[in-house]
Amino acid sequence: MKDILVVKVGTSTLLGTHEAPSKSFDYIAASIRELMHDYRVVLVTSGAIGFGVVQLGLSMRPQDISQLQALSMIGQVGLLRRWREAFEGITIGQVLLTRHDMAAASTRESFCASVMQLWEYDAVPIVNENDAVSHEEISFGDNDQLAAEVAVVLGAKRLVLLTDQDGIQAAFGTAEQRRLGLVSIHDVEAHIMPTKSSLGKGGASSKILAARRAVASGVEVYVAHAATERALQAALAGQAGTKIVQ
Repeated sequence: MKDILVVKVGTSTLLGTHEAPSKSFDYIAASIRELMHDYRVVLVTSGAIGFGVVQLGLSMRPQDISQLQALSMIGQVGLLRRWREAFEGITIGQVLLTRHDMAAASTRESFCASVMQLWEYDAVPIVNENDAVSHEEISFGDNDQLAAEVAVVLGAKRLVLLTDQDGIQAAFGTAEQRRLGLVSIHDVEAHIMPTKSSLGKGGASSKILAARRAVASGVEVYVAHAATERALQAALAGQAGTKIVQ
């Protein structure tokens, strides 16, 4: 049976500098299309709230939970439409989850069973947090934590966190800056900066928390740049991005 690969992409990667969906959708879909020969793939996507912010022409992401929930309802439509375009010819299935869903054994089992069935239909499960009904808080952390939970629950072999940087950079912002091809989960925090985008809610710290959760459960974790062709293949082959190990 094919190994399971979970791919996560964040809001800042999907929404370009001109407040329009970037080419990353097409690059990621093309990579997944090819990798489906060797893996059962799950795509965890952020961007619903960001799409809503852009569609309504807001200058910044609100803080009020009810506003965020409403924006997610608006933006989810455009987000899935753009993924449908990128995956032309491949069936996709939307899965919306909350933290409660992943904490309860019954819903975890139901999630796993439905995802397995999607793969039987040669479809790609596209997972997002169900922001519209996350009453306590919109909390998974730009879906990094959600992606880690999905990888652990499904027993994934690999998790790739796609971002707008080429993996983890040593000496970031200096003349000595360089990509780290391999870094331990214990050393990685020394190389990151606590940043996040204006439309998203994650950042490097969120990715490290997700990596720690996944690595502890035996999942291989990679952080890679999304806005290039075949970025997933390059990361998995060790030619780009960073592999985070125990």
